[in-house]
Amino acid sequence: MNKTTIRSQLLAQRKNLSAQQSALLSEKITQHIIGSTLYQQAKHIALYWPFNGEVDITGLLKVSDKQHYLPSIQGQQMQFQAFSAQMSINKNRYGISQPTYIESLQAAELDLCLMPLVGFDMHGNRLGMGGGFYDRYFATSSRSNTRPQLAGVGYQFQQQDQLPVQSWDVRIDHLYTEQGYFKL
Repeated sequence: MNKTTIRSQLLAQRKNLSAQQSALLSEKITQHIIGSTLYQQAKHIALYWPFNGEVDITGLLKVSDKQHYLPSIQGQQMQFQAFSAQMSINKNRYGISQPTYIESLQAAELDLCLMPLVGFDMHGNRLGMGGGFYDRYFATSSRSNTRPQLAGVGYQFQQQDQLPVQSWDVRIDHLYTEQGYFKL
């Protein structure tokens, strides 16, 4: 199967989760993240505002000894902005909540990036929404020692035996689901 077919099947499955099921699973996953050494040792952590049934990990924003960052996109570019309770959050062209994009913002020095998943396999391959924002953002840093640890966040049913991959796909190093934490 190709990425488009897999993506549509998994999105349909994700859409079938009730709000109660999604909230329960999101809470379990958030607790696995908080309890992991990976998260505990990181200080600068990117996460995301949930969209279209993604796992909701925004409870992490209440963890006070961490600096959290949220992604913002404009055109084909993505940046991560330090979260503050006063930041202005708006919907982008895809309907995803994000901080207002800042043209001259310096790249954040992240320790860990928690990335939403549509699908994943246990080889570190990640299937996103298809825009390639995370792949483009981390493509240059993945060839240097400045790349943060990349962790996918998803529901266990999103696991595939083997996802199709392209040369530009950036792999994840870690995975969080309701079944726990996995180093890939």
